[in-house]
Amino acid sequence: MNVKAFARFLYANVPGAAAARFGAMDLTAALLSKPEYGGVAWLSVGNELIVDVGANRGQSIAAFRKLAPRSRIVAFEPEPRSAARLAQRYRTDKAVAIHGYALASRAGSLTFFSPTYGRWGCDGMSATSREAATEWLRDPGRMYRFDEAKLTVHEHPVECRSLDSFALAPRLIKLHAQGAELDILEGAKSTLRLHRPALMCAFPTLAVSEFADRLGYRPYIYHDGRFVPGMARPPVTFTWFLMDEHARDVPLAGVAASH
Repeated sequence: MNVKAFARFLYANVPGAAAARFGAMDLTAALLSKPEYGGVAWLSVGNELIVDVGANRGQSIAAFRKLAPRSRIVAFEPEPRSAARLAQRYRTDKAVAIHGYALASRAGSLTFFSPTYGRWGCDGMSATSREAATEWLRDPGRMYRFDEAKLTVHEHPVECRSLDSFALAPRLIKLHAQGAELDILEGAKSTLRLHRPALMCAFPTLAVSEFADRLGYRPYIYHDGRFVPGMARPPVTFTWFLMDEHARDVPLAGVAASH
């Protein structure tokens, strides 16, 4: 039996199981961040800005606070419950700002779909389409004994803006937006061209890679303390997109580190 799939079955069916699991994850987020985040330490972020798009439960914020402790963080999380939870958690931290907007190529409004499966509120799977919000749960390799009758999807109207409209000057942008990454990047063209931040993008499509390539970015995977050219494949989540000036300052596979 797939242990993770069975654990998710328990989250959905055992009272308190999901709350206990994700509460523990919140407490240990800084210690248990994905290895791909290790690349942040090589960017010389200092007290510069990190933009976190798709902050979810704050796992990325915790990793950034550990790896770039003097950085400032502006985080975007359109799922209302998650945004409220993060705003409460970081209410006294002046280095972290939480915005409940969705990011897109232009200003407007959209419907955000948030699934609940049994007793498990799956806010991390929320997306701008019902299909994108539920396809992960329907995968038989991820859910043990999936039952469609236990799945409900809540709709939330959310205001959206372009990243360019915030006039930010980031050193790094992290994107994890359930398939909306390209539309978000389209709304960040001026920011990317003016400030040339490094990018961390979750599960990038070919269209995202081509967009980045046109702006002078090249894809890398952070592995074993080095940036390796290429696109990440599951179970690795993030592909790093770096420009030449970033690549000169970070350890590349086959090249001695400069730090």
